[in-house]
Amino acid sequence: MADNSNIELPETLLNAVLSKSPSQGFTHTFYKYPARFSPEFARTAIQTFTKPGDVVLDPFMGSGTTLIEALVSGRHAIGSDISRLASFIARVKTTILTSADRDVIEKWVQEIQLRLPLTQSSMHPNQWVKEGYQKDIPRPLRKTIEYILCELDTLPRQEQRKLVRCAILRTGQWAIDCTSTFPSAAEFRIKFAETLQEYFRGLSEVQEIIEANFNGQPPKIICLAIPALELNPALWETQICQKPSLVVTSPPYPSVHVLYHRWQIKGRKESAAPFWIVDELDGHGASYYTMGSRTPTGLNNYFKSIQDSFIQIHKLLAEDAVVPPWDWTAGKVKTSVYTIGKKGVQNGTTTEIYSGVQSACCP
Repeated sequence: MADNSNIELPETLLNAVLSKSPSQGFTHTFYKYPARFSPEFARTAIQTFTKPGDVVLDPFMGSGTTLIEALVSGRHAIGSDISRLASFIARVKTTILTSADRDVIEKWVQEIQLRLPLTQSSMHPNQWVKEGYQKDIPRPLRKTIEYILCELDTLPRQEQRKLVRCAILRTGQWAIDCTSTFPSAAEFRIKFAETLQEYFRGLSEVQEIIEANFNGQPPKIICLAIPALELNPALWETQICQKPSLVVTSPPYPSVHVLYHRWQIKGRKESAAPFWIVDELDGHGASYYTMGSRTPTGLNNYFKSIQDSFIQIHKLLAEDAVVPPWDWTAGKVKTSVYTIGKKGVQNGTTTEIYSGVQSACCP
């Protein structure tokens, strides 16, 4: 196999890597997922290294930034994440709803606003209460969320119900996560309706691009709730038969405390409420989502998991596949992995790569 490890990166990609532009446009603002990378970076990498109809893989997809940019660029995409919360968000953000769907949801919101008096008893979901998913959530907000969730079954389509769940999730994050004061129930309901309108605008942007450029036929997008180590073509080959020609991803940061799976109430108490809202159970601690704790043993576990994951990812790629550069800094740990794919990429800078990772991923 030819040595392609000294491909010169275009300046547009290097600028995109350094971009500090916020995640905005399309459906990127559906949820503020921790440690997202810039859509500009994902977009530029996809446009630089692939052509329409190719397949992009993100084995640590988080809330789906890579998948959204692949969708609007006319590329098929496969994404996976160990978190069911992340998988839910990514799936909603990449599901195209029709204008008829949006009309149904808008009418539904107007109707339920008239049926949300907090003086009545709500249907208390005993399973979630028993498992502690609602712990420390202010009562007016908890009751409001319960009411809206109980009304979901009156929506006819699953895609509509999932979009509404995501809007509740985003509104709940605004109201509860890392806030010093809580909004009233009335303010929550207003924000919820505004959030859905924001969702409609983002979905309309995506739909307009697809209709204008791809004859109304969106690329195939696969969202999986599994670890990267368990990726297998059998999970998607009935819908996407090609092998991925590009990997764009950002794994969890080593030895950094990031709450991917919890809200923090007043910056202190951790809440599993996001999983209650999206109807997914979660029995894992933080180290499960970061692939290792912040101890020396945890750090060793992290790099062992990363190594094993990229060995598996390597097996999935097309012969000319590319993994663009992505750097992350965590305290004194700096890792730059440039050559994970079957066609390596470098930008000419000196790199520090933990022992075994590069060689294991690039046989």
